[in-house]
Amino acid sequence: MDHWTEIRTAYGVARSGTVSKAAQELGVHRATVNRHIDALESEIGTRLFLRHRRGYELTDAGREFMEIAERSYDMLEDFFGRMRVQSADVEGEVIVATLFPMTDLILPAILEFRRRHPKTRVRVTTGDELARLEWAEAHVSLRVGSKAANADYIVQPFCTLDFALFAHRTYIDRHGRPQGQDLTGHALVGNPDAHSAAPFEVWLARNVDPERLVLVSANPKVLEDALRSGEGIGFMPVSYARTLPDLEQIVPALPDWQVESWLVTHVDVHRTDKVQSMLNCLKALVFAT
Repeated sequence: MDHWTEIRTAYGVARSGTVSKAAQELGVHRATVNRHIDALESEIGTRLFLRHRRGYELTDAGREFMEIAERSYDMLEDFFGRMRVQSADVEGEVIVATLFPMTDLILPAILEFRRRHPKTRVRVTTGDELARLEWAEAHVSLRVGSKAANADYIVQPFCTLDFALFAHRTYIDRHGRPQGQDLTGHALVGNPDAHSAAPFEVWLARNVDPERLVLVSANPKVLEDALRSGEGIGFMPVSYARTLPDLEQIVPALPDWQVESWLVTHVDVHRTDKVQSMLNCLKALVFAT
């Protein structure tokens, strides 16, 4: 902890990419930022940054440092947030943006948030388009796939979603159950996309004959309705599919089909009491399961 100030400064430079922006965010002079970086690199005995005209670029050691600093920063933010909201009188509206299949998963956390803060109102929005946090379209966005790279976004891991192939009982009654992963002769519903961030959509594009795909859509609600009507076999999050009647798992969840999910907030609202409290409820839900 002797060099905590220097570490905090270096983390600010790594996030912003420039000394001037880091100095502005930290409320110090540019010379102070440079001095902190020099002192930290001297103590470690290696360069964390490469200096060039456009700003500071992380070295290999710097990237390793950034990973450690980011984890430490997130843990401290979580601790400070939990301590602060314990006594805060939280009120007002909180907007949570998510994808349709995730709503059932996060509903217990939203209800717990409302129990803790009865003066609040929670608005849940769903849609295919990502909420633009910089336009205040949401306070908390639950996203899946690749990690958001926006410098103004604070991104924290949420949970890993297991996906598997399911079919409705009416489909199985009419067409039988596939043998293992052999889907020959069976109809599927889904969204085959070789460039998708969802690995199971890539798998569909590479492994399933297009003629076997009887319904194609990028809308998860359309695919769910088709699956539940017995139109064909399709992918569903395992945790969500188990809450739906008469759906049977056809092929076990494979590691290659897993999807990472993330809690995303904007830096301008991340530290507010209501956002911290909502994040705490969501994280507690994951730990409980």
